[in-house]
Amino acid sequence: GGAEAWLQDGPLLTLKGHVARLGCVAWHPSGRLIGTTSFDTSWRLWDLEAGGAEVLLQEGHAKETYGIDFHRDGSLVAVGDLSGLVRVWDLRSGKSVMSLHGHMRRVLSTHFSPSGALLASASDDNTARVWDLRRKRCLYTVPGHTNLISGVRFSPATGEFLATSSYDGTAKVWATRDFSLRRTLAGHDSRVMGVDFTPD
Repeated sequence: GGAEAWLQDGPLLTLKGHVARLGCVAWHPSGRLIGTTSFDTSWRLWDLEAGGAEVLLQEGHAKETYGIDFHRDGSLVAVGDLSGLVRVWDLRSGKSVMSLHGHMRRVLSTHFSPSGALLASASDDNTARVWDLRRKRCLYTVPGHTNLISGVRFSPATGEFLATSSYDGTAKVWATRDFSLRRTLAGHDSRVMGVDFTPD
């Protein structure tokens, strides 16, 4: 139920507080904070510059939490849980500001677009969803895999592309303009656990 952080010029920090195994870990854009999700149904925010102090404990999910991602400006965090719900939380108030319903099974990954206007989520229901955060609704459902989708990422500069990874052994790249499939990356012999873009 703990996470460990290695600092380049400092001591190892152990972040203790969760009472069940961790789901995922994500860096806050400030580089100072870390968010963690857990099977204890909570997510937490930790301050590395304060020795790994817990600065926020949020228990607003009914099921185990898993996917987590921070908005580029650091004001929001998106957390997916194993009931299929995605919640968007305001870090200034610590309150849930949006509940996104649509996935039928576990949400394993979340990711904000570079503009912050869209949020992608990946699920065990074999779909990824792209949410319009201004309208608070699903903009598009990506049905392009035959097994659970383990990861989802927008391309970093413009968000022009969306990448998905799946237990069907493939990763796929989609154009966010019309959600057309641009490329299927096949070659793994088994599950693809995650996906990401290089910074450039």
